[in-house]
Amino acid sequence: MNNLPKHIAFIMDGNGRWASMRGMPRAYGHKKGVETVELVIDHCLKRGINFVSLYVFSTENWKRPTEEVSGLFDLAKKYFVKLTDFRKKNIKIVVSGEAKGLPSELNAEIKKAEKETENNTAMTVNLCINYGGRTEIVNAVNEAIKNREKIINEDVLRKYMYRDLPDPDIIVRTGGHMRLSNFLLFQSAYSELFFTDTLWPDYSAKEIDDVLDIYSKRQRNYGGLK
Repeated sequence: MNNLPKHIAFIMDGNGRWASMRGMPRAYGHKKGVETVELVIDHCLKRGINFVSLYVFSTENWKRPTEEVSGLFDLAKKYFVKLTDFRKKNIKIVVSGEAKGLPSELNAEIKKAEKETENNTAMTVNLCINYGGRTEIVNAVNEAIKNREKIINEDVLRKYMYRDLPDPDIIVRTGGHMRLSNFLLFQSAYSELFFTDTLWPDYSAKEIDDVLDIYSKRQRNYGGLK
């Protein structure tokens, strides 16, 4: 496949509903969702995707019950402990979002994972934790002002985004909803959007392949004519 995307971003929706449909607590769905994260990363690595972004925890997710929020952070902390797997697969881990407000132990694991994988080159996995697209844009503008930028344009704003990553070629949202939910708002201007009713724990390698096949047949003009 010649027309392969460099960057795929995933809005991982449906963990709680998946668990409720099985008479299980929402935490069980989130745990199963982590298994899907591993499957998706491995398959994207196999297919030669350079960048994968995952919407782990949004700035709006603080509205959820305290017990669920704490459980999500515990799962995230356990995931970062898998440094041996990241090293073995040559995967670089970066995190986008606000460190302020996150548990100190989680922040420590994030820093450790980023430091110990910073020279890995096979793939970059961008985990968006305590992330909001509007907050990222507002912070970038304020940083530009603080640094006395003479003019604020797109190139200047990019300098102050959380991460210097290519814009996502594809954004996939599972779970049946058709919205971005404050995810990568600046970066998604020309992303190809794919929505599926599949709940995140059921998302499969085949669905990734289907998305890549559809994408390969699309012509992206970025507002021009070809």
